[in-house]
Amino acid sequence: MSEIILHVASLDAFFAHALASARRIDAGDYTPETPRIGFQSIEELWRTMSPERWDLLEKLQHAGPTMPDALAQRLGRDADMVAADVKELSWLGLIESDEEGRLHVPWSKITAEVSIANAA
Repeated sequence: MSEIILHVASLDAFFAHALASARRIDAGDYTPETPRIGFQSIEELWRTMSPERWDLLEKLQHAGPTMPDALAQRLGRDADMVAADVKELSWLGLIESDEEGRLHVPWSKITAEVSIANAA
């Protein structure tokens, strides 16, 4: 199962994790970690991962490779708005496209983690 985790973390926490990962690799541990995308605040996570974008990811994941116009039709949304969401989600690495321009979600599981400690 390929998973990616969306989480809230401060810049200090990001660098601490990067340093710990580098030390682990320097020690010879090359075990792959689950990829993570960090957001500096819960508001940024909510703004980026709106309900419409979650719905887009869910429908695209279930549909499999889909042309952008067909995706907009499946969602019942304006094609330009869907294109803007696809652009943002692609930039994050949550959506990819193939040679024919069909969109797909390369992850079998996308998890969002938020805790009170991280949100403060």
